[in-house]
Amino acid sequence: MRPRARARSSAGSTPERVQKLLAAAGVGSRREVERWIREGRLRINGEVAAIGARLAPRDRITLDGHPLRLPSSKAGQLLLYHRSPGAALDWKAATRPAAARAAAGRWLAIQPLPPVDGGLEILTNDGSLAQRISRGVHALEVDYVLRMRGRLNDTLVAEFLQASECDGAPMSILSAVPKYGAGLNHWLDVSARATRSAQVRHWWAARGMIVARLMRVRLGPIRLSRELPRGRSRAMSSDERDALLREVDTAAAGGERRARPAAGS
Repeated sequence: MRPRARARSSAGSTPERVQKLLAAAGVGSRREVERWIREGRLRINGEVAAIGARLAPRDRITLDGHPLRLPSSKAGQLLLYHRSPGAALDWKAATRPAAARAAAGRWLAIQPLPPVDGGLEILTNDGSLAQRISRGVHALEVDYVLRMRGRLNDTLVAEFLQASECDGAPMSILSAVPKYGAGLNHWLDVSARATRSAQVRHWWAARGMIVARLMRVRLGPIRLSRELPRGRSRAMSSDERDALLREVDTAAAGGERRARPAAGS
């Protein structure tokens, strides 16, 4: 029988299950942690951990002999990252701030953009927080800035505003403001809801327009400011964090109400 891991609780703290804590820190999923435990790879205070073991703040935990450092605060971090179009997400650059480097665990991108696109990315090192935001983030309003090549005209813009689906998936365009340029080069400012950047690209491609560049500049209440250079990140402020969580929680609750069958149905 494997010895049970000790959990030394500190004043005012309650030990929590190791699977829950490591998953929340982004170290691994709960299933992964359970597998590590079954394989005897996870130790708490030098003892092989058991399924159901609990971890207190002062406990020392290792995986294959390597210490795992968990964030000291239960409030996971949220970062805003300005990704260049066409560039893969550079995790080293994205977690460059000292506060981010000090936080342990795996960083997760929330509703990441396709590699071809760029702009605002939201990152967290808290798996539970990522799940919470992901439940409602798709329903938030989003702003895109498009650089386009082709014969853009008011008729196409009006048709785009009326679009309700692309490739069989629903989409909702709230506004589309063209900025016509010389020749075939134009810009288009788009506000949408529940519409991914890939859908926007595909819709215009089907009409002979090439989206040469697409930038996400707003996601719900979070905006990409000019003060954040490409390839750099910053911590989300407490006001931004609170506003984002309010909107995603409201969106998630609305989705659950719509999905819930009516009484007696």
